[in-house]
Amino acid sequence: MSFSRKIKKELSTIESNACCQKAECYGLLLFGRAFSLSEMSILTQSPEVADLYARHIKSFFNITALLTRSKADKYTVSVNDFADRKKILNEFGYTGNEIALRINYANFENDCCINAFLRGVFLSIGFITDPKKDYHLEFITPKHKLSTDLLRIIEELSITPKQIRRKSGYSLYIKDGESIEDVLGFMGASNAFLYMMNVRASKDMLNKINRQYNFETANLHRTIEANMAQLNNINTIIRLASLDILGDELFLLSRLRLDNKEATLAELGEMMEPSMSRSAVSRRFKKIEEKALELKKAANSDENIHNK
Repeated sequence: MSFSRKIKKELSTIESNACCQKAECYGLLLFGRAFSLSEMSILTQSPEVADLYARHIKSFFNITALLTRSKADKYTVSVNDFADRKKILNEFGYTGNEIALRINYANFENDCCINAFLRGVFLSIGFITDPKKDYHLEFITPKHKLSTDLLRIIEELSITPKQIRRKSGYSLYIKDGESIEDVLGFMGASNAFLYMMNVRASKDMLNKINRQYNFETANLHRTIEANMAQLNNINTIIRLASLDILGDELFLLSRLRLDNKEATLAELGEMMEPSMSRSAVSRRFKKIEEKALELKKAANSDENIHNK
């Protein structure tokens, strides 16, 4: 069972007061496959949603909807009588002659009804990816005005979805994990909310560990590269002259590096007597580098004179 279907199964079992039940019914019907005088129906893969759609119509309007199941396990629930469709439309404030369907705020008796309405909309057209794979929640409807009205409702919850045009209609989508978590909470999907919260916490911890690992790995690589450069400079001085040309501190530091090829600058500083800071050790290696470059330059100059 997909994550979306699990959430819809959970949402279908929520019990609420009468005003919220009606708001949920309104969202479920309004965003169904059709909501007009000529057709009123929903198409869903969730048997729980199909059953809820039929139960709401029976509970609020005393109308028995027709529920059918296809060979592909898709459920269609429809109101087949014209008078019944007109009765339902009128109850929600529509005549059936509207040029474009819009959300009718008069159907929200109390503030809590907005959350119930959003729950009904999600049951009808919502989709969400398992957060272990990706953060993605989406509402798709073929009706542009309804999509825009739904956008405004979600924005009133301090969540900002993106709206785009798709082949299948107009999409509102959210890809921020925290915002998706909030939507699940608003709709009353407590189990899904806790699941998402735990997944996000695990991902955040894993990302933190990965960042720390990458940081430490990068530091290790830089340390190895710096150590190799220091050893090359020391070996250049040995090859072209002698470590004796260095002062006592640089001589001792060079010997320590040769004997401790993997030590960090801070560790070498602790080995010095008296001990030195990391920055002090770095400055001394800079002087060793300058001496190595000076010797290489002199050697190249002598070679050029010899070749002439």
